[in-house]
Amino acid sequence: MAEPIVSLLDPEFEDDPVGALARLRERAPLARIGFPGGPPVWLITRGEEIRAALSDPRFVMDLGKVPGHQGMSIAEELLASLDLSEEIVDYSKSNLQAQDGENHARLRRFVASAFTVRRIEALRPRIEEISARLVDAFARKGSGDLLVEYATPLTCAVICELVGIDEADQPQVRTWMDEYTSADVDFTTSIRGMFEYLRTLIARRRTEPADDMISALVQASDEDGDRLSEAEVISMVAVLVNAAYHSTAHFIPSAVLTLLDNPDQLALLRARPEALPHAVHELMRIASPIPTAGPRYATEDLEFVGVTVRKGDALTGSLMSANYDPRVFPEPERCDVERAVRRGEGHLAFGAGPHRCLGARLANLEGEIALDHLLLRRDSLEITVSRDKLRYRELIPAGARMFTAFPVSL
Repeated sequence: MAEPIVSLLDPEFEDDPVGALARLRERAPLARIGFPGGPPVWLITRGEEIRAALSDPRFVMDLGKVPGHQGMSIAEELLASLDLSEEIVDYSKSNLQAQDGENHARLRRFVASAFTVRRIEALRPRIEEISARLVDAFARKGSGDLLVEYATPLTCAVICELVGIDEADQPQVRTWMDEYTSADVDFTTSIRGMFEYLRTLIARRRTEPADDMISALVQASDEDGDRLSEAEVISMVAVLVNAAYHSTAHFIPSAVLTLLDNPDQLALLRARPEALPHAVHELMRIASPIPTAGPRYATEDLEFVGVTVRKGDALTGSLMSANYDPRVFPEPERCDVERAVRRGEGHLAFGAGPHRCLGARLANLEGEIALDHLLLRRDSLEITVSRDKLRYRELIPAGARMFTAFPVSL
């Protein structure tokens, strides 16, 4: 009998994603899901199994690594549907997230040093400065959209400064990033604009190096003397900016909403602000805007959690379902900012395995500073619409769940 196909576009997943995923998770650790116009995909629903799959070398990001594969991957089908030049498609295929094995490890080594604990903690004073300036300006205005007035300008400034995008160019980069997730704009223009800008900037850094990541990437070589190609540098920077900008910008209002809806937990943090760094982990579990991992492809026929998975089948892990899995988190729907978890069993908001998010420490630090400035040092922030008026937009097939607006007074 064929496995029934579940659509994550069904109303139950929009109206109550946590509850709908809980029902799916208890039914099976692996479920067949489908999207319009695409092939069925295996959705892994449980935390332990997702962690195992994300670390299993038999599952790869690049469909081209599957012996005898035919057809296009999910990402290639999306690219083919867009009016993009062959050059930009090549940039997209060169990105860190699309690689496996040694090539992925090689690309990751070039940027890993920028995301060490010491390097990220050294950014704290500058992030504090940017955040304080934005909060003060927002407070003087009195009310507005937390995304527009605070969260996106904060995350844009931080990641742009880290990689080396000049301050004068940051408003345009922010516009391109916003258009990329807008349903009202032809975002292919934004993609072309971003890649062309990065190509020009990288050429300038080759002749006029600065103290930034782009200059370091242009000049760096690994232990074998290998250098990054221009396509690799462009795609690396584009991926870092896109991921750091959207995920953290939309985590901030989600975390604010979570704490306002759990006033006892907010009161605890106001009484003990030193607990905030630990609390951010619980808030990442609950409020991450990235509900699914990128698709992997089986390189061979195999048995996974008792199910036959065929060579070339696509699998993705529901990070949201994993983060609410009662097998890992007792009373998972309860926000507990003092929650203790065993080592190796924390949330999966940043994924797991070789592709675990490089920017996890940076996202945690930005979230900590944002919540401190918005909710702990002040007690006046209020959402100015009823909860049922808050709207999300879903990015399919990426699955990101983002607020369209977050109106507040401060």
